[in-house]
Amino acid sequence: MTSPSMSGLLTHVLVLMLTLNAWTGLAHEGLPLDENVAMAEGRQASMDVDCTGYSFEDLFEYDFALFGLTVLDDWATGEMFATAWVNESNAAIVRDNLDGLFEGISDNGYISTDERDAIRSIGPSCIADMDTRLTMDEGVPHDGEGGVNRFQFVQEGIGLDEVNLVPLDHEGVRTCQTFGSTSNCKEVPTSATDNLEITLDVAEGETNNVRWDQLPNAGASNFTLGMNITNMSNAALVVTFPALSGLRLVDFRVVDNAPATGDTCDHIADPSFTYLADGRLTITQLVNFDRTLWDLECHMFMDFTTEAPVNNDAPAWTEAAPENGSVIATAGAGTTRMAAGATAFTWGEDADGWQLMCEFDQPDWTVTANVLGDLFVNQPTTSSVANGTCRLVDPLGAVDDNNTRTWMFGTLFSATADVAEDGIGGVAHLTGTGLVDQATVRLQAVQDQRTGELSDAATLNGGETVNITFSNAGFQPGVFTINLVAEAIGMLPLMATLDLGLVKPNSLPVLVVQPNFYGENATWSENLQRFTLTGTVSDADLEPVSLRLSLCGADYTDFTVEGINWAIDVSTAICVANTLEVTHVTLTATDDSGGVTELTAIVDAPISDEPSGVPEPAPASDEDSLPFLSIHLVLACLGAALVLRRADEE
Repeated sequence: MTSPSMSGLLTHVLVLMLTLNAWTGLAHEGLPLDENVAMAEGRQASMDVDCTGYSFEDLFEYDFALFGLTVLDDWATGEMFATAWVNESNAAIVRDNLDGLFEGISDNGYISTDERDAIRSIGPSCIADMDTRLTMDEGVPHDGEGGVNRFQFVQEGIGLDEVNLVPLDHEGVRTCQTFGSTSNCKEVPTSATDNLEITLDVAEGETNNVRWDQLPNAGASNFTLGMNITNMSNAALVVTFPALSGLRLVDFRVVDNAPATGDTCDHIADPSFTYLADGRLTITQLVNFDRTLWDLECHMFMDFTTEAPVNNDAPAWTEAAPENGSVIATAGAGTTRMAAGATAFTWGEDADGWQLMCEFDQPDWTVTANVLGDLFVNQPTTSSVANGTCRLVDPLGAVDDNNTRTWMFGTLFSATADVAEDGIGGVAHLTGTGLVDQATVRLQAVQDQRTGELSDAATLNGGETVNITFSNAGFQPGVFTINLVAEAIGMLPLMATLDLGLVKPNSLPVLVVQPNFYGENATWSENLQRFTLTGTVSDADLEPVSLRLSLCGADYTDFTVEGINWAIDVSTAICVANTLEVTHVTLTATDDSGGVTELTAIVDAPISDEPSGVPEPAPASDEDSLPFLSIHLVLACLGAALVLRRADEE
């Protein structure tokens, strides 16, 4: 058998073999095609490949690989993922191995984007044929002889990708030289040592990518998980089971084929395990296998049960846990984080982990946790204060009902806020509810990745209102929120995000035309066919601003901008072509939020006794549409052409 996730990864190799064969119309003896290959511009139209019996380790050398399996609630399907990291010299070996597969076809010392694209397109079909290496059987523990319930890949659920297999920023990148390559194909030397990654995941829109015969008792009865770990070098396997009361690992063993060399699998250490905050059991197995020991085969087996152990002590509180009578504040109805996972973890101790279970004296209050262990209090709209009696319960159900903690949960304040008239900064108004006598509060405005300055500390007294100034300097026009931190004696620190409907209004750009030395807006060329305008543009919100100039029905955007200063050189050819008088231009500044500032500037040409000469050609507008040339200009140009032709004939 081959590794479940690694076998998915090896598809890159196999698919490339098949694809390049398709490009040249050659059949590969080792990998039969189930259907004919249709040729079109150097690519196959469709291909069904058979990748049974191939191993990732046959051709790839990776530095580390992470494989994961999440068993879904139906105990019949799962999500399998994998990431293999290949670094520096190993990356060059991988690329060279790929290229070496195509002897006589395209083994030119380069790896191409065409080959990469082939992996992405038909890789899932190849993976679906492979052995996942995994079995899961309900009943008496076994060492392989009873492992008949094998996992299978689900083709439509397989997502396959790679990162940097063909590093296009490599100094040796070039256009593909192989006959039949696509027009935009690029290739790099196989000697490239740029790091690369290969990944397997659940395809977009799908819910699983592996399946097996459903366990009759859905994990509630004893079962064994088996896996072939032969040649899996420097890898980690993480398996997560659905939340199931009492589920635990009771035994682990690795068996080998006892080869004549005397090599064994005794170096494989026991797995580690943990219970996630939502009750799911996660097993982590590390594997370090000498890939040169080709005669050695290793199989590992994990036995699970839901039977209660003979001895199981209940979890105990630690000194870090909040004392009885502690206050746990909220920002009002809804969900408030009461403690980060790293903090909550220190509140109790148990060999198998624990969960916090709370009972409230008011309806609809609950305490929950996420997969990171963060604890949350969920407050209904029907009450603002409740007392909760909390216990620590381990995954096997052990609990000490005589060792509880009672805490007061409740709303600390009500809040409103106003944004300043100019949109810069504002004031939040917080009114204490009396949950605590006094608290220290700090605020900070937040918008996406932008944050305002942290406010000075303010004192919030019960029943009183405090006004706290906040800054939103550097924010873009639009919605923003307020982060709050509150601390008080006997109260857990409260960190909350307040959505108070705050919006920073858009400030329109400021657009100015700078007169020249003579006090005129436009500086004209000697032949009066062009003029230059200069000025400044700024935006209080620091948003990018685009500029446009309109003259005689045409738009110009080729401004030179340095900081707040701008300049533009404008031809009057379009005006002459349409017999329009040049008197003014319209300038428009538009910021990223759509705010528009428009002004009109007088640009009368100075009076000149000299003829203006033949006008310059009219430029194309941004929309590639030009006003029609006047009949006068067309006749003038035609006449000039006839005169020149007659002169040539004479």
